[in-house]
Amino acid sequence: MPDILRALSPEELARRSQQGCRRSFAELAERYGISLFRFLRYKTNNIQDAEDLVQESFVRAYENIHRYNDSWKFSTWLFAIAARLASSYFRKSRSFQKIEDIGSSTSEPGQMVIDKETRQGLWALARGLSMNQYQALWLKYGQDMSIKEIARVLRKSQVNVKVLLYRARINLAKKLKNVDVENQVQVNTSSKQLLSLMKVEGA
Repeated sequence: MPDILRALSPEELARRSQQGCRRSFAELAERYGISLFRFLRYKTNNIQDAEDLVQESFVRAYENIHRYNDSWKFSTWLFAIAARLASSYFRKSRSFQKIEDIGSSTSEPGQMVIDKETRQGLWALARGLSMNQYQALWLKYGQDMSIKEIARVLRKSQVNVKVLLYRARINLAKKLKNVDVENQVQVNTSSKQLLSLMKVEGA
């Protein structure tokens, strides 16, 4: 059974879950647990809070699985639930995670080492953006969602999502430039190239 479930699409697993198959929902939780945690981590000051939000997201999804419409990707529906919980958490706590100091290193001036540490550094910088800008970035580059899907998750128009992504790209490039100056290194990377480095493996 587990091997069969792993071969099914998220939407197929959701349909089986609607029919009462708990193993199918467990498979969905396994697939999206890590990426959902990364998405929600920005909203919290500690790992435990993020884990609690992930658990609550899956509880809400399970309780409302009968409302899922497979005309949309399951991930879009799930992240919409998580985004609402995150917004509620933010209103209650009004706390943001502080950005850790980011160290940069290059093999030669003007070159960026594109590796796992670089991606982690970029995402750490991204946490300094506004909540909406960060979430839009994560859904776009961490989950590879379309503008239409992001708009549904964040409950915004597609135009607003495009504006969010544009501003996020500009602001993130500025933050990276400031880090470069502080560390006396030069990184000749455009904002668009910078975001292409943020693709998250296995998200």
